[in-house]
Amino acid sequence: MLLRNLVLVLGMFVMLAGQASAQEPIAVRFGVNASGGQTEVLDAIKAYNLDRKYGFTVQEVDLTAPGQQYVMFRGDAIDVSPGTFVDLLRQRKAGVALQAFHGFQGYNNYIVVKPDSPIRSFADLKGKRMGEFGTTFLDWLILRAAGKKAFGFDIETDATLVQGSPPLLNQLMAKGEVDAMLQFSSLTLGPIKAGEQRMVIDVPGLMRRAGFNPNAFNSNWNLSEKWNTAHPGALRRLSAMIDEAYAKLKTDDALWPGIAAKIGFTDPAVVVAYRNLARQEDNPPYNRGLIGPTQTLVDAISSIAGSTAVGFTAIDPAAFLFPNERR
Repeated sequence: MLLRNLVLVLGMFVMLAGQASAQEPIAVRFGVNASGGQTEVLDAIKAYNLDRKYGFTVQEVDLTAPGQQYVMFRGDAIDVSPGTFVDLLRQRKAGVALQAFHGFQGYNNYIVVKPDSPIRSFADLKGKRMGEFGTTFLDWLILRAAGKKAFGFDIETDATLVQGSPPLLNQLMAKGEVDAMLQFSSLTLGPIKAGEQRMVIDVPGLMRRAGFNPNAFNSNWNLSEKWNTAHPGALRRLSAMIDEAYAKLKTDDALWPGIAAKIGFTDPAVVVAYRNLARQEDNPPYNRGLIGPTQTLVDAISSIAGSTAVGFTAIDPAAFLFPNERR
């Protein structure tokens, strides 16, 4: 009897130990650029202990340069990071095992001019000095395709291009060395508030003029296939955690001063403008039905810039996971 009881006690101990082990939080490493405004979701997760709620231990890994996340994915240094669908498909083609699983940011960048500029529409950019921060970036490729379709000219060949980093472009405009520029929307908030810049059109507005769906994929949260395979069933909880973080960001104004300070915004009016812009552009629609409109966009870009500029010709549906789909 004593032996039998000992066996039962040991069995129960093993069972309880197994349950404790199964309930241990799963580590998930987010690669984000704090100065680029990519920590909003993590800030909300930390403020509300959402990682504990969903069974994770979230670790923040700071990125300092565009594209660094793909080097870190390849080296198994991060598990999750944002990136455009173009970079996702390029990286998968190069052998990096990634998949998108949640929307990160929609199209939002601006074409701006000085307030007294005679430029009033995209059509007026033909022949002008156009500032840009890279002709391989997705937004620039969209400007080429959408401008050609809606206004009949290719901004890359029918304007004089002036390339510079986004902060430098603001300086060039202030000095009158560019007539217009494509600029990150967050970097226009201060100059527009100060009366130094005026928006001509934003990227989603130009997409609509060309008949493209402005909800086509842009930036998504990407996930290492290795992490997903190692933690079966965890992806749906990870997506739900991000959903709840975005919900907190939509409603909790107190989160935003600290978030804005990371990218240098301290003026209360600019903080509010940044918060409102982020609430509009973050957490865009993400569903299987957007694969088609995104393919239409890729086809248009390829027709004017060539498939080499894009890096692929067809959207690979396997690159996109939809954990919130009803099954």
